[in-house]
Amino acid sequence: MKTIITAHSGCEGTAPNSMDHIRTALSCGSEMLEIDIREQNGLLYLSHDLGDPARCVVFGDFLDLLKEKPAVRVNCDVKTDGLAAAVMREANARDMAGQIVFTGSCMGEEALIGREGGEFWYSIWNFGDFEPALASMAGSGARILNMPYRFATEETLARTKALGIGFSCWTADSEEEIRRLLRLGVYNITTRHPLLALRLREEIQG
Repeated sequence: MKTIITAHSGCEGTAPNSMDHIRTALSCGSEMLEIDIREQNGLLYLSHDLGDPARCVVFGDFLDLLKEKPAVRVNCDVKTDGLAAAVMREANARDMAGQIVFTGSCMGEEALIGREGGEFWYSIWNFGDFEPALASMAGSGARILNMPYRFATEETLARTKALGIGFSCWTADSEEEIRRLLRLGVYNITTRHPLLALRLREEIQG
């Protein structure tokens, strides 16, 4: 199986979480794109650090664009707890549940996400959490571990593969690191340079 390439928010020099980013990510050929999600006054917005909501893309408007690309999924990096239900409500209203993947602040919402038809990726930020995460995933049903790219080694990949867990890496931007991860055969690479990653994937994985 080829490594999935996810276009990070702000890919190819676009403004993060902008319409320009969305259109670029949807047209570049990557299998997924990443967005950041926050909520204010009952509305979901694409934003890492919510400032003026009037300047942010509304999540529902984003989904209307994503719906035109049913083969492309979205990594919803939710920035505060408790947003999974609202995200899935918007997705299910458009019959798009299968395109939704959650990372970020959604720990403990795995069951809700699964019931609503989305997918939960277990995220960690510190290497010390690696072994505890593997133990927790055994009971959560999560099959993908989402971690900083530097944690990906032959040893850690062997541990995840032995448990049937896929290894998702963020955010690898250099050619050297993307090549290394592709040769390791990780499940997913999130990058701000999806065009480079796609070219390297074709070269390395065929």
